[in-house]
Amino acid sequence: MSFEREEGKKMLFQFVEDHPEYTILSDPDLDGIFTAAILARALKTDASRIQYPKLSEMGSLKVIKSILIELPITKGLTYVSRNVLIDHHESPSIALYNGPTKIGEVLFNSNFRSVSRLVYYVFEENIEIDEQGLKLLDAIDQIDSGSIVSELADSLNKAFLLNSLKEKVREELTLIVYRMDWNSLLSWIDRELNKWSTVEEAIERMKNSVRTVGNITYLTYDVASQVEAAARRILMMRLEESSKGVVVCIGLRKNKPVSATIATYSNLDLNRVYENLRRREGIQAGGRKNIGGIQFKTDLSLEDALSLIQNAVEKSLINQD
Repeated sequence: MSFEREEGKKMLFQFVEDHPEYTILSDPDLDGIFTAAILARALKTDASRIQYPKLSEMGSLKVIKSILIELPITKGLTYVSRNVLIDHHESPSIALYNGPTKIGEVLFNSNFRSVSRLVYYVFEENIEIDEQGLKLLDAIDQIDSGSIVSELADSLNKAFLLNSLKEKVREELTLIVYRMDWNSLLSWIDRELNKWSTVEEAIERMKNSVRTVGNITYLTYDVASQVEAAARRILMMRLEESSKGVVVCIGLRKNKPVSATIATYSNLDLNRVYENLRRREGIQAGGRKNIGGIQFKTDLSLEDALSLIQNAVEKSLINQD
């Protein structure tokens, strides 16, 4: 076993030993679900330890004695006492924190397209995933890296997008992956895909909301609509491929901005944009250099939100030059 794998496993096992009441807190996306379930199985603990904090609650969330999956401080959480963060973005690592201070870290030389792949790499000798499971893990790699090429990855992504707001479905998927019941997962995918035509219809409707302001191409959607939530993901990906600038999707509740997703295929590092946005009170922002999220914790109009994002992008472009 490589040194980094051994050290990463050692850090996690030591944390579990020191904090037997630990919780696994994960990003609620597909990669987060797979990672949390695989990790719980590798640690030989019950899946009931797994929780998925809502993005809207990040700003008030204080985490303690937790293994965090893709939930860095930049997402608005407050780290209290000891926690471990597992993340594959930028520099893949497993890091130990005491409050907001990093006190230990295992860096991995390999690039991982998903955090699921990182955790499987660390625990490959402890858990056995069969051929079908490995195909699904590869599908997660494709989905999380934004490069979907296989039919399985496309189908899995669409099935989850149709259910991404449903906590009960997230819990069911967690148990399916934890049990490695791949046949049940494939059956679920087939059932959900029968509903996909409603999303394509929504995509056609939502195209009418696409506008361009300066360097930004943007669209809006209703955060309470599961169909629009699914449609906006696909529409964003299509816009990213055709746009050389920044694509922003703003989530509205009662016509007021509450959140946004920002993405780019350009050379702009969005981490600069997040930093600029976080300077404004009531705004949380974070993610990776090509895609991330924004939470509006203050009352803004759509025009105000667009102006703030546009200004943050322009300042970032100037600083980058």
